[in-house]
Amino acid sequence: MNILIVDDERLILLGLKSVLEKNKDVPCIVETASSAEAALHKLEVFPADLMITDVEMPSVNGLELIRTVQNRKLCSHFIILSGHDSFDYAKTAIRYGVKDYLLKPVDRDELNRNICTIAMSISQEPERRDRSRLERLERYREYFLHVDLEMPYLLSQCVAYIKENYERGVTLSTLAERMGRSENYLASLFKDEWGITFLDFVNELRMKRALYFLLYEPEMPVKDISLHIGYSTERQLYRLIESKTGRTPMQIRNDG
Repeated sequence: MNILIVDDERLILLGLKSVLEKNKDVPCIVETASSAEAALHKLEVFPADLMITDVEMPSVNGLELIRTVQNRKLCSHFIILSGHDSFDYAKTAIRYGVKDYLLKPVDRDELNRNICTIAMSISQEPERRDRSRLERLERYREYFLHVDLEMPYLLSQCVAYIKENYERGVTLSTLAERMGRSENYLASLFKDEWGITFLDFVNELRMKRALYFLLYEPEMPVKDISLHIGYSTERQLYRLIESKTGRTPMQIRNDG
């Protein structure tokens, strides 16, 4: 079973991941995300059967995340985590079809029992969720080759920061300040590891995100897509996509 864990506390992420990967009854492939924004990015390439999310996170809470994930049909089974018992949270979770509401610290036996129950429920569904929904996006993978690669620790920290901030216009200068390294050092890091520039990588992220919206959000205006990926004008998005694919955003949307 594919499971995504979402929590802004790193120790909880690592602890739950370890517990789930040791489950002897249900083989689990576990991915993690430290924010709702990172979770949505992850779900675009990771077909999760179950999402386990903390309910109290900065920016977007777990219930809002579940609602967005359901609307985009990125996952259909959910478990909520919370540091305290709240009737309001539980009531809303039930309305969203959440499978269970677990209190921190999570009891590993209770968690594993829940995993077994959900795995059984999934296996009995008349039709498994169609995992081919990302096939159209996969056809364009050559335009964002580096976005989901394994990488050295410092580069992974840079990438994580860029993924969470590029929509707001992250620069090499702000990245260097965040990482405590010089701009030249970080520029060399991208060049030496992947043979691309910092801006090349940012554009790969923008390209992937724009393609996702064009292919899977047909009602979203191109202008809104431009703003969502960190551009101030629609023309910037047209230039990016045309320079890479030789096609316009509307041609990609219409032809798939």
